[in-house]
Amino acid sequence: MTGKPLSKPRQSLEQYIRSIGRHYLHAVIVMTLLIAATYLTMLVALDRHSLQQKISFLTSNQFIRFQQLANQTRALMRASADPNLPDYIIGPMSDDIHRAIGDIRAISTELHALDRSIGGNLLERLNPRDEISVELRHELNVRLEDFLERAARIADTSAEDRRQRYSFWGPIDFAVAADSMLMRQFADLIRHAHDRSDVSIDNAKRISTGLLALIAATVVLASTFLFSPLLKKLRNEQRRTMAFEQQLTILAHTDALTGLNNRSSFNAALGDLFGELERTGAVFSMLLVDLDRFKSINDGLGHPAGDAVLCHVASALQETLRASDFIARLGGDEFAVLLPGIGDASALESVAERAIEAIAAAIPFEGRGLQVSASIGGAIVPDHASDEAGLMRIVDLALYTAKAGRNTMVIFDEAALARRLEENQLSLALVLAADRNEFVVHYQPKVDLMTGTHLGFEALVRWQHPELGLLPPGRFLPLMEGTQLIRGMTRAVIAAVGRDLKTWKNAGLVPGPVSVNLPEVLLVGGEGYEFFAATVRENRLEWQDFAVEITEDVFLNRSADQILATVARFREHGLSISLDDFGTGFASLVHLRDFPFDELKIDRSFVDGIGRDARSEQIIRAMIHLAQSLGKHCVAEGIETDQQRRFLMEAGCDVGQGYHFARPEPVALAGKRLPQQAAAIHRRTDSGPATAPLRRIARR
Repeated sequence: MTGKPLSKPRQSLEQYIRSIGRHYLHAVIVMTLLIAATYLTMLVALDRHSLQQKISFLTSNQFIRFQQLANQTRALMRASADPNLPDYIIGPMSDDIHRAIGDIRAISTELHALDRSIGGNLLERLNPRDEISVELRHELNVRLEDFLERAARIADTSAEDRRQRYSFWGPIDFAVAADSMLMRQFADLIRHAHDRSDVSIDNAKRISTGLLALIAATVVLASTFLFSPLLKKLRNEQRRTMAFEQQLTILAHTDALTGLNNRSSFNAALGDLFGELERTGAVFSMLLVDLDRFKSINDGLGHPAGDAVLCHVASALQETLRASDFIARLGGDEFAVLLPGIGDASALESVAERAIEAIAAAIPFEGRGLQVSASIGGAIVPDHASDEAGLMRIVDLALYTAKAGRNTMVIFDEAALARRLEENQLSLALVLAADRNEFVVHYQPKVDLMTGTHLGFEALVRWQHPELGLLPPGRFLPLMEGTQLIRGMTRAVIAAVGRDLKTWKNAGLVPGPVSVNLPEVLLVGGEGYEFFAATVRENRLEWQDFAVEITEDVFLNRSADQILATVARFREHGLSISLDDFGTGFASLVHLRDFPFDELKIDRSFVDGIGRDARSEQIIRAMIHLAQSLGKHCVAEGIETDQQRRFLMEAGCDVGQGYHFARPEPVALAGKRLPQQAAAIHRRTDSGPATAPLRRIARR
């Protein structure tokens, strides 16, 4: 009896314990499933988020490579316009473009694979199909592929074709194509990818919250311990991603060297100003800044010196201009400034002049001072232009006019446009000038300063334009800088001098050596040498009938070793080498010691100061003394008065030329000044040293 009452409670307790165990087991199973479901949900969310971040990252990288490709392609088009750049510089630039194209296409392939992967994600299936992203990606790929094909065509085409098709408007047209629709589509796609990432995170949070609400307090506590680190990691990853995207945006709109805005940022700012003009009528101005002879510094002293100059220019512009002005480095040595609120030409001129003055300040570099100058073109909106393309065109016209004078500024006006059009017409006519035998040679004699005896000539080119008549070199030589036209002109000059020498010598006249200015481009390699060799053979002349004049700029040429080899070939034949415009370039004593020249030509700018500037006279004496110490001879250019002649003669100068003796004359008039061969022999016998300077030079 006693056992039955005890058995029921025990049985009930055991049943209760078993029931509690079952419920606990069920609760554990449910909680485990809920925890597992929550954990799996977070894994799916992380996987979705990771894929989306990879897409955002690759899209941002693709955008950066697109920007780099656009800059590299513009650089190639500008470089192709410079015939002085050798193939070993142009070639790597084309290779860089192909590598950039390959990188962009590889990223597109990887993005396509990621799009397929993200389509299988559970959270992605819960969301409606992202038609906007698909459409954005499709449109971007179509436009991007078109852009890549155009960039590839530019890289694959010949340098001559690039020069003819892209040398002037190519970089600007390409910039417009590269930086407009593609830029906006990249920005939309990156922003949309970021928004989709936020949506996936929000979905994961909602699902996790619903699951966690079904779990008991212990499960909530356990879940907190389990998943708090994961949530924290998600937040940190999102913050890092947003910071990284912000950093990418800054890098995409900032010039890495100077810290200024880059071309992309400039285009955006210019568009904003035109938008403000349309809304409120707010005027603004633009300045385009280009450094003079920056290539000489960059090539001669190295890229660190060039970088120092660019940073100096950036600082000078920042210190000169207002905080509200927008300053950008467009690329290379070209800077642009947007000045809101300035609509008066005189105010714009004042700003440009201050900028030129600030840029001209000495730049400390490795214990020495570098000097640089700038040319600036400017225009006012809406007075001079009403759209972005028109503004860029007219500012470039103003800059081109300023570059003709160097270290100056030009605000656009109709006169500048007329001059540019005239120069364009001359440039077109120059292409055929050599083939039409329109280049003629005038001769200016070199004389012995002591006796006045004729010693030789300098050949000076003129252009017999079919409509404008005889043009001096100042009208057309600047238009030939950076082109291949200088080759044809020089070949025509050498050939004409050869024919004239043959005529004079056949007539029994003694012309003496004729000096020809040889540009750097013909000294690199054997082309200049072959011009002279062919002329000597065709006219049965002696090499000593010629002399070559070279400017000091050859010392800064990267191909100085090749130039030295060409000069050595000339000297093997006894041809005299003159260092022209001495004192105006960058020659050092080391250059003078090692370079095999025979005479120094004192520039006319120093001769002009005789009797008026004691410093010029001191410099001339120093030059003559230096030449004598090196065993060289001196030729003074630009002698116009007897006072200048006497000063140079007393200072020890051997030879002179200038209007005091004779102006440059055509071959017929110049030949009338030449002595007959018998008279010349008699004079050499009687006077002895009268023609000694050039005879000694010819024997060297």
